[in-house]
Amino acid sequence: MFITSCSDKLELSPASEKNVENFYQTEDQFYQAIMGCYDGVQNAMLRQNFSYMMTESRSDNSWQQIDYDDGQICRFSENSELPVLNTAWADLYEYIARCNYVLKSLENNTKLDASIKNQFEGEARFTRALFYFDLVRLYGEVPLVDKVISIDEGYSLEKSSVETIYDFIISDLKSAIDLLPDEKPSANPNRATSLAARGFLGKVYVFRSGYPLYKNEWSLASTELKTVLDGVGDAGFLNNYSDIFDISYEGGEQAVFSIGCKSGASGEGDPFPTRNAPNDIKAGDDPLMQQFGGSPYRLFLDNYILESIFEEEGDLRLDYVIQNQWINTSLDTITNQPFCRKYRSGTPAAASDWDIDWILLRYTDVYMLYAEAQYYQNGKSEALDILNKVRKRAGLTELTASDIDTEDKFVDVLLKERRKEFCFENQRWFDLVRTDKALDVMKAFLAHYGAEANLTSRDQYYYPIPQQETDITGIQ
Repeated sequence: MFITSCSDKLELSPASEKNVENFYQTEDQFYQAIMGCYDGVQNAMLRQNFSYMMTESRSDNSWQQIDYDDGQICRFSENSELPVLNTAWADLYEYIARCNYVLKSLENNTKLDASIKNQFEGEARFTRALFYFDLVRLYGEVPLVDKVISIDEGYSLEKSSVETIYDFIISDLKSAIDLLPDEKPSANPNRATSLAARGFLGKVYVFRSGYPLYKNEWSLASTELKTVLDGVGDAGFLNNYSDIFDISYEGGEQAVFSIGCKSGASGEGDPFPTRNAPNDIKAGDDPLMQQFGGSPYRLFLDNYILESIFEEEGDLRLDYVIQNQWINTSLDTITNQPFCRKYRSGTPAAASDWDIDWILLRYTDVYMLYAEAQYYQNGKSEALDILNKVRKRAGLTELTASDIDTEDKFVDVLLKERRKEFCFENQRWFDLVRTDKALDVMKAFLAHYGAEANLTSRDQYYYPIPQQETDITGIQ
């Protein structure tokens, strides 16, 4: 259905005009194509290893001793030849090409009902924006491919500035807001809505207001994020933290946008619970075991990491997020190798095939981003109320105005609260970079493992362009 890249050409998946003009015609064909765009979101932001290796493993939430791809990434010792960097680059541009095919085919289509056509266009622009949002945060300056291109055009592309890429993301999300339906379709609540697009647009404005652009778009962020909060209502803030990740609440208002997962459907299940369990955990239904076992690709944790995340006693999230005791295949009880147990809900059909959706944009994320935007607009009291509401749900005491009476103190508190709330959800590294705290925080973290000399400058906030791309196209 989709044109994939050959090893001897540019990984931007160029296609001829003829292929595009002749393929997508009917509603069913466009539906299949749009599902291909969503499949790209699932792969890039959940199923592929780079989804966590280049985000969570880069942060102070994990430490990999072994010299795998994520081992080099967490030690800041990677180079442009690291395979996972090329996989991420190639896959993200392939998924962007899928969106471009849909948009090209929609241009002159007269067979579709206008509302259906609008939804397909909105979904293509929405998913394309998500791919570019990851690209610009991972690599910084990258080529901007906004149309179906020929092979020759693919070889002649140059990088665009970070600001240009963000401008393009904003343009796509604004268009998606106007084109997408307001409510989740009951038949498939994982399809994008205008509120989901607004949520990501607000998040983009928050990122643009931080490093490296410092655009001061807090007012724009507040407007979009407040619209989402009002549209979802109080139902988005569940009383129990664990309910957010419970399959019985799947599709609820706590999820502004989720990646749909279905077990027993040829690789469409959620791999997160299996991937984060120890490779030698015994398979079974006992609470100290796990159905279908674990994986060698898990995020590696230790007490130093966990004590720094959950530094306050009484945090109710700890017992849900972390499993400290488990039984291995030799029937030994292990108590010194903790692992993340988020999303372990429902019954998997096989290993890495859990029937639970992955929430890509949580209501609480929108809520805390709104608090941040308000703080920078003299809304310190409202920001404090929001942070305290999140803390109260976690069983923690309330903060006072003196805890956030300077910007430095507020950023410190904010990062601590977001780290606890979203740990192991691939957010921590991006939060550190956009607040420009990554250099100091990660040098201190790396010092604990004797690797602080590997991080030398802010240039390492972005990954190098994959060597394979440079060799083929000259982009570097």
